[in-house]
Amino acid sequence: MGRVKRSIFIGAAVIIVLAGSVVALAETGKNQVLPPQSAVPITANLNTGAVSLSAPAAELIDAKTGQVLYANNVLKKHYPASLAKLMTSLIALEMVKRHQLSLHSIIPVSQSAYQVALTPGLSVAYLNPSEHIPLSKMLEYMYVVSADDAAVALADAMAGTQAEFAKLMNEKARQLGMTGTRYANASGLQNPHMYTNARDVGVLTRYLINRFPIVLKYASERGMYIHPGQYGTNYDQLLGQFNGLDGLKTGSTTEAGYCFVGTAKRGNMRLISVILDTQSFPAVFQDTTTLLGFGYSQFTPRKIQNAGQPLTPIPVRDAANQNLAVAPHNDVVVDVLRGARQTVTYNVVPSELQAPIVKGQRVGVENVAVNGHVVLQAPVYALANDPKANLVEKVWRSVMTSAHHGARSLIHWIGQKLHKYLYR
Repeated sequence: MGRVKRSIFIGAAVIIVLAGSVVALAETGKNQVLPPQSAVPITANLNTGAVSLSAPAAELIDAKTGQVLYANNVLKKHYPASLAKLMTSLIALEMVKRHQLSLHSIIPVSQSAYQVALTPGLSVAYLNPSEHIPLSKMLEYMYVVSADDAAVALADAMAGTQAEFAKLMNEKARQLGMTGTRYANASGLQNPHMYTNARDVGVLTRYLINRFPIVLKYASERGMYIHPGQYGTNYDQLLGQFNGLDGLKTGSTTEAGYCFVGTAKRGNMRLISVILDTQSFPAVFQDTTTLLGFGYSQFTPRKIQNAGQPLTPIPVRDAANQNLAVAPHNDVVVDVLRGARQTVTYNVVPSELQAPIVKGQRVGVENVAVNGHVVLQAPVYALANDPKANLVEKVWRSVMTSAHHGARSLIHWIGQKLHKYLYR
């Protein structure tokens, strides 16, 4: 290399080093966001080869954490049948919580409920308008004998009409993130515009039993006297047959097939199984037994993080500290298969955030994956306050960003010219 070319090369190298320093300095002022791990979504099929079920759609989840232990076609659309009564009871119990009703409030038997009670072939409590029935009894009717007339009476009492009550149901479904569900009535009587899926039923059930465990009291009753001398038996044939099972809700129509949401508790572990669209009640209960049995025999809990343990920082727009420290409020526990080699990983997904951030504010979720399959989402919270950036900080970031882009362009241009000159 000649003396002139050597001098040019050295000079260009110095410029590139200086420009690179500007780039590095600018990078320190940017949000350092780790790329998300490539993982199978929480709604994808999981462990389908571990058990044999007849149901076309099923899910098994941990009631405490929401972890998915088994999933098969959980987004496939199905008619809900009487599983719709889970949402009906939830709305009623939330009204009780808001002191708009009490469990002792009298629910009148509307004319539409009375017409349902007179309809042959339905599951009913044979209600009539002369009766004065408290809310607690209506809920008991719905869970023990799956009474359609009780559900209709409740809806009419709470919203005036079935259509108006369906609006309440759909709004609550939206709040819970049940994106694959639409309700048209309170009872689950067949309607072509009403649908759900296994994933949404699991979300609803977990929310319901964790906040209102009283439903398990009703669901675990083997039977009840509807009227003096008239005894109704619970459709749930697993009560007293499967260890720890105490509910929850059956459903069946010609179009929906036979469905069952089962839940059981053994020790500190409560599981929820969702079985949709089987050919018979024996089939739906056999699938439930198989799925819950798989959960209890094959999984064991493993704590992967402590409450308050800092995780990967997340970016906050226009914040003084652009990388916000976050952590879960509770221990993060994952159920793993016994005796199997499994890798547990996580990545933090921030919400749409803008400063100021308050300590303790929920700021995103942590996706936890087992062997690359997301099975659990845990909320994360800010570990400190993060106020808005002041004017000086904003100007400095703007300068650094401009320098960053300019320096990169300069490096690229010098490189092209140098290569052309040296090797022409």
